[in-house]
Formats: sequence, C-alpha cells, structure tokens
Amino acid sequence: MLTAGLALAGCGSGTTASEQTSGPTDSGAILRWASPGMPTSFDPRKSAPLDPVYLSLVYESLIRRMPSGEIKPGLATEWQFSDDNKVLTLKLRQGVKFHNGEELNAEAVKKSLEAYKKSGALVTTLAVLDKVEVVAPDEVKLTFAHPSGYMVNVLAGEAGIVVAPGALDAPDLPTKPVGTGPFELTSLQQGKITFKKFEGHWNAAATTIAGVEMPVFNDEPTRLRAVKSGQADGSTITPNQLKEAEAAGMTVIQAPNTTLNAILLNTSVPALAKPEFRKALLYAIDRESISKNLYAGTCSPSVQPFQKGFWANVPQLNDVSSYYDPEKAKKLMAEAGLKDGVDLTFEVGPNTSYQVLAQALQAQLAKVGIRVSIKVLEFQQMVTARRNGQFTATVSLLQAGRPDPSQFVQDFYIKGGAYNPGGFSLAGIGDLLTEARASEESTARAEPMHEIVTKVLEAGPPVIPVCGVTYMAAFRKGVTGLEPSVVGDYDFATVKMSK
Repeated sequence: MLTAGLALAGCGSGTTASEQTSGPTDSGAILRWASPGMPTSFDPRKSAPLDPVYLSLVYESLIRRMPSGEIKPGLATEWQFSDDNKVLTLKLRQGVKFHNGEELNAEAVKKSLEAYKKSGALVTTLAVLDKVEVVAPDEVKLTFAHPSGYMVNVLAGEAGIVVAPGALDAPDLPTKPVGTGPFELTSLQQGKITFKKFEGHWNAAATTIAGVEMPVFNDEPTRLRAVKSGQADGSTITPNQLKEAEAAGMTVIQAPNTTLNAILLNTSVPALAKPEFRKALLYAIDRESISKNLYAGTCSPSVQPFQKGFWANVPQLNDVSSYYDPEKAKKLMAEAGLKDGVDLTFEVGPNTSYQVLAQALQAQLAKVGIRVSIKVLEFQQMVTARRNGQFTATVSLLQAGRPDPSQFVQDFYIKGGAYNPGGFSLAGIGDLLTEARASEESTARAEPMHEIVTKVLEAGPPVIPVCGVTYMAAFRKGVTGLEPSVVGDYDFATVKMSK
C-alpha cells in the first residue's frame, strides 16, 4: 500500500542514493553525519521533530515505512483490520532481541503503547487508542474509539516504537535508549553522538557499516565545510549550497518530501487572534520571489501544507499567484483594526537558512505595515518554545506528512493540538478529521482532507505556508545508499562506504 508517495515534477535529482559503491565496501567504516543539533530525548514520549534522525538508529517501529512511503513489515510481520477498521491485530516478528537482551513480545508492545498514552508527546497521537490486548506471545490486538485505518501510518512512526520493558520506566531512558534498532548508542556528549552496530540485530547482515558518528554544527555553511574538509562524510544542505557541493566533487541527492517552510502563529497573541490579520499575512508574502531568490526555485511556492503529488494536496490551491496581493493585505489589516500597522516578533532558530528566510519575510511584510523584529533562539530554546507555546510566531521547517497528514491537522488545527497554543478551532473540522482517518486507503481519505485544508485557509490559517521543501544532502565520494524519505524517516543501516 503506497500511503505517502510523492511524484513532483520539476524538482530535479542528483546522483541517486541507491547507487552502489564501486569496489568493495568497508564493513569497519564509521559514517560521520553532520547534524544541526543535539537530540532532545531518546525517550519517544519526550522527543521533538528533529529527533527521528537519532531515534531511527536505536529503535524500530511496529510497521516500517519505505523511503517512497510504501508500508512494509517492521517489528510486526503482518496485520489485519476488522471490517469496521476499529480493531487492528498485529503478528510480531519472532527472534527479535532488545539491546539489553530482552525478547520482543506482545507484552513489550502493550507496555510501550500504554506508556505513550499516559504522558508525553504521543498522548494526542494515540488518543483514539482505547485498548491494547495480548492475544498470544507474538500477537497483539489494538482497539480504537473510531474507525482508524490511518493508524497503520502512525505505527510506522514514533508511536510504533517499542522500548525494552526493563528500560521504559528508567529515569535515564532519555540518554540511554534500549531498543531493537540496528545500532546502539555508545556516547552522548555535547557536540557529538556516537553509535555502534548492534550485532544481535535480527537483520544484522544488512547493516554494512560499523557505526555512525554525528558531530553537531548549528549552521548550514559549517556543516558543508565539515564535509569538504573531511570532518564529516555527509550532511543535509540547502539549495543555495548545491553548486558549491557539486564543485567540490560531492555526491548530491535531492528529492521531494512532505516538509514546508512556514510561519507558525500563536493565535493567543491579540493581533494573531484576528482572522483578518492572519489572512493579511497570507496575502503579503511573495512566495515566487522567495523561491527564486533564496532557494533557486527548489522550494515550491505554496499556501497549503501539502505539496503537489501528495494525496492530501488540494490541486485547486496549487496556483498561488492570486495569493500575493499587498493591497488586499492592507485592506484586511484595516478590517482587523490594524490600519496603522502592527509590531510582530519572529522567533527563529540558529540555522542560517531560517534567519535568511525570516529577513526576507521581514522585508516583504514591512511593505504592508507589519513591522517584524527577529529573535534568534538557540536550538534547544526553539524546540522548547514551540512545544510550550512560548512564542509569537516562529519561522521554521514543519513536517506535514509524518507520521500521517491527519496528524498535522490534529497538532496545528484542532484545539488542544501539540502545536496549537492559541487554541485555534473551526466548526466541523473535528468531524472531517474523523472521516479522513477512517480508511487505510488514501483515495477515500482525500476528500475530507481537502475540505479541511480549504476551510482553514479561508478562515485565516494558524500556519502560514511559504514553500514546500526539496530534501538535499551531500556526501563525500564513496558514500552511497541513503535513500531520502518523503516523510523524514532515516535508515542509516542502508549506507555503504568504499574502502
């Protein structure tokens, strides 16, 4: 079942990540991946949006999502929904061991899922899960409050991670994870995280490197310099670094995904509580100019969270030309009682690219009387501010497809959502969300999702999209095998390095 595939025209592609190395691979090699920040927590209940890059090394989920978005067996080898999509039965893979020697079984799955429901970042994600039952040592049954075909995607993300039962309640789990993943954490120090291959992994033969080391560099130019100088073997890059990376002889991969550059608004702020002002922000941004001048055309201008080619995308909204109208923005501000202009703060992280984007938006918004000041936060400050709602408006990367596009709706558009501190709500959205989550099939889910996106846009969205991002990464020669994922999953076990 292809649940999250993207087929975007015009994005281009460099050398594909799946190309094989020439000559023998080095099974003792350590991949050095330059990362933009330290992990927030290795406890799935406390993890933040960047953390999947780290969690994927040490943990596995019940269901596996391939880079294309296709769903495959993970810790569960097969699953079956009841006719009404309210009961999901999963058969577990046998012979799987955790890093501490414990065995994977249905009791371990039950304990993890029930823990996630009680507290932390996954509570709203699993709110629909009513009951977890052990059917047999290798079989577990999940009962949901509503038809929930979408949960197949959710269980391919953090909510489907199974932590070793003996470690789940340990106070040091945030820094000492115990999972079933292909790597084990060996060192967690400020500025660098290291992992070694887990020889007891059920599919250890498929991992062809000995470990992963992640040095941390907050800004994009420093990360690219680290790869050029040999301090790192690979890292994500920005579109304006593409030519530099290729000129340095690096292998560059690029592919569409479900992330977007956007402004997240705290609608508890008086000005941002006004729908007319939120719509003014929508119409004051020249997305085509930003895409051309900041991203060399690789960030697709958008007024919706879902990119072209993704089933949740609303085709009628893909032409954004009518959404740049400064005069209309001024009129809307007057309707909001802000005809003399307004002061607004943009919080932005330490990454250079987001500071540059914030500055471009600052210049554009000034033309309609929105006076923006930019406040740069440290990486962990930015994570905390977004999670706790202690911000006015953040300019950052948002993930619209992970673990499922309906979760974006839950988190950003529904009162009580994880990233909805102002309590934005709209009549009828909850019922449409329930409808959009009932089936496994994207064809049945598209219509209610499209209606949600359209209604929110018309009401003045709490998230102002700017453009849909193209994933890019650069590697030194001889490093291959990392497949870019449409929803931000990472699988470093597939990486190959030449001797």
